[in-house]
Amino acid sequence: MGTEKISPEEEKRLKGLGFIRNRGTDNFSARVITVNGRLSAEQLEHLAESARRYGDGYASLTTRLTVELTGIPYEKIDAFTEFLNEGGFETGGTGNRVRPVVSCKGTTCRYGLLDSYAISSEIHERFYVGYHHVTLPHQFKIAVGGCPNNCIKPNLNDVGIMGWRGGFKMFIGGRWGKSYSIGREVNHIFKEKEELFDAIETAILLFKKYGKPGERFCFTIERLGFEKVEQMILSKDLLKEKQAILGDEV
Repeated sequence: MGTEKISPEEEKRLKGLGFIRNRGTDNFSARVITVNGRLSAEQLEHLAESARRYGDGYASLTTRLTVELTGIPYEKIDAFTEFLNEGGFETGGTGNRVRPVVSCKGTTCRYGLLDSYAISSEIHERFYVGYHHVTLPHQFKIAVGGCPNNCIKPNLNDVGIMGWRGGFKMFIGGRWGKSYSIGREVNHIFKEKEELFDAIETAILLFKKYGKPGERFCFTIERLGFEKVEQMILSKDLLKEKQAILGDEV
């Protein structure tokens, strides 16, 4: 089958919905969102059936703990999406937005200092789901690590949370890829979960307000100065400007 029938505009639209074209074909990988990578047996069964019915029977795990079901023909995408939704799933996780939250297994790990599944689930609902329609200067990644062993590498994310005795540590400005930046630790131990969540939201609002198009958060921090950004995050004054910063995207 030729590949000329799918226009660049259509391919871009599908990518925005979480469908990544398989090289040299009219087939796509569907990026299925998980909440911190944790799946029930029933959810796994539905994903397996989705792969059998509409794809090539395979699934792969991404570094962001989403699941990609591969080999879905272009003409089957609508039927696939309908069936996937029946199992409570959706595709996405692309574009200049808050990306799906990743988490280590701190809830069950002997070294875990926090309930990482619960914390990351709340972050997912509040900032991945809650900010789903908010366009940012670039992608914005959040990770939750249960302890200083750093298995999930929270300091290589735009915002990273690490369990600490007596509270949470927060890192800002991490990234990895062709070039990387190690996130810097905010000089504050967050004792309460809501205090931490306010700081995360402030970081997103700061990026929305001060970031330049195409600029990762680490470069926004570098341009503004770490100390200034840290002060703004800890003051949380930007929360009072939320409506003005987000405008119609609220």
